[in-house]
Amino acid sequence: MFQQLPNWIQLGAFLLAMNAGLINTLGLITVLHQSISHMTGNVSMFAIALSHLDYGMMLYLALVLVCFILGSFYSGFILGDGNLKLGRRYGTPLTLVSLFMLLCWLFLPYFPRYALLWAAAAMGVQNAMVSHYRGTIIRTTHLSGVLTDIGLAFGYIARGLKVDSRRLLLHFLIFFGFVAGGIMATMLSHFFGIHAFLVPITLTTLLSITYWSLYFKAG
Repeated sequence: MFQQLPNWIQLGAFLLAMNAGLINTLGLITVLHQSISHMTGNVSMFAIALSHLDYGMMLYLALVLVCFILGSFYSGFILGDGNLKLGRRYGTPLTLVSLFMLLCWLFLPYFPRYALLWAAAAMGVQNAMVSHYRGTIIRTTHLSGVLTDIGLAFGYIARGLKVDSRRLLLHFLIFFGFVAGGIMATMLSHFFGIHAFLVPITLTTLLSITYWSLYFKAG
């Protein structure tokens, strides 16, 4: 049953969503107003560039999409399955997210546009880490599916149908985590500029260390 999902995994989903909210908002307000954690807008921008025959923008946006896909590829290769299973080495993709964001921060002062390619790869890794848990879709880098599931749940409630409260809680945690990350990014960028990227780097590093310690302790 979904209710067996441990509380610390719900906390992890909240923190990962907050991480994505931080990174996406920082990309939007500090560098080239570039979306990083989800690719829908970038595909639309690519279509606009294509219609205008703006080859430079087309190439850049294609690289953003490819890097996101490559990040997802790394998660798929490392984990072999998007279904959440306790005991898997999630510390490895978390470490990759932290490393890619570190490279993004290092290159931002010199190549701000292309430094974000590392961030896109990081979000691809994170988004593909966990995609399902016993029939429930879990995405921590964008909110379209989360908001859809919340709306569906309230529609079911309005019809008098039963709704899994833990599942609904998970969706709300992801939503509020993403929003909290965006608020934090806005405040941090005001004081620290591009160095605010050090916050998601620190967060994912701590998550990786915490997971590895739990993994080896349980093993």
